[in-house]
Amino acid sequence: MLDSFLFLPGDLLIDILAKLPIKTIVRCTSVCKSWYSLLTNSIFIAEHLNFNRSNNNHLLLLRSYSDSDDQEHYSLHDDDNVMFSKYAELDFPLKKNKFDHYFRLIGSCNGLICLSNDQFGYHLFLWNPSIRKMMILPPVRVTFQSHAPHMCSIGFGFGFDSITGDYKVVRMVHFDQFNKPPEIHIFNLCTGTWRNISHVALPHIIINERAPQAFLKGAAHWIASESRSYGRSGFLIVSFHMGDEKFGQIMLPHNIMAHANHFNHLLMQSALYFRVAKLQESLALIHLTGSRDNTCCIWRMEEYGVAESWTKLFSIDMTGSNSVVGFTREGQILVARRDGYLVAYDPEADDSNLVIHGSKHSTYRHSFYAEAYTESLVLLEKRFCVQPLVRKSPGAEAGVVEGRSGAKKSRTGL
Repeated sequence: MLDSFLFLPGDLLIDILAKLPIKTIVRCTSVCKSWYSLLTNSIFIAEHLNFNRSNNNHLLLLRSYSDSDDQEHYSLHDDDNVMFSKYAELDFPLKKNKFDHYFRLIGSCNGLICLSNDQFGYHLFLWNPSIRKMMILPPVRVTFQSHAPHMCSIGFGFGFDSITGDYKVVRMVHFDQFNKPPEIHIFNLCTGTWRNISHVALPHIIINERAPQAFLKGAAHWIASESRSYGRSGFLIVSFHMGDEKFGQIMLPHNIMAHANHFNHLLMQSALYFRVAKLQESLALIHLTGSRDNTCCIWRMEEYGVAESWTKLFSIDMTGSNSVVGFTREGQILVARRDGYLVAYDPEADDSNLVIHGSKHSTYRHSFYAEAYTESLVLLEKRFCVQPLVRKSPGAEAGVVEGRSGAKKSRTGL
């Protein structure tokens, strides 16, 4: 059987192997050295990713927290039916420590998930559950231990640079001395190192450390605040393009700017009232009004980067709910309820469907996470590191760890 494959043209062999289940591809890396070289090549990994994207296998990555075992859980669900049936249960390889309620999920892109083990980013991780690999990122010079008395917040972003084919993590440290510009570092997966790019920082803008990102159009987006020392304060959207590594600014809808400025004295709570998200292929703004009627407004930017194109889509009653988590592929609104359920709400039909059950405890009311997901082979080419994952010291070198992560069941054979 193997001999017959050896006589196939290279392009045809890649086309055949790219259609195999991920678990089968991983096993094929042990067939021979030439197959290992082929299957771990960036060209093949990209080919496999493109096949998965075009195969209409739409998945939704969900993170929830369970009261029964006091742990966070990750799962993949079909994003093509109203029942959101479970596609795979993912075995999360990390254990939380006693100081952290749950890991901060920075973002997900092309099957790769970026996490931080606490709000100060002592450790950052890149995890691909499909191939059971996790990378520990090396430490950054500016840490909580070295700058704690002067730190204001630390923000993170994660995304893909389509120009170079590289994955990047950006880390932004803001200081409480407003006359001191933030320090910006960026991690490149292809080199495995951090670079200081503080010269591109927006000196008078603070990205809230708990502000979720929305990655689209090649850029990460966050809700940010203008520093009072700048002579004014208020909220806006800040973007960071992974290709040219530059920051940009997008204004909020004019109709809610007055309300945004009303909360400018609550800078650390900005993420509770405003957050950005990806709605299909558009930038969306989720606005909790804080009014007595407990309303949440959903806005969509019809023309990217044009503030005048903001359009208000829906206003939904948030009575009995904690937050809007995100959106499904069809545009349904994922809402975290106070009874511990995540539901998909269709504002057009005024109907909702149960997606998953999480925690009812108020500590974990923001632990739900939802985002479109595509299985991939990213990280397959990285070598393993033998150090135990949860016991690495803050100064340890970056490495890749083969853990217990991976799907317990899946139609792709995992």
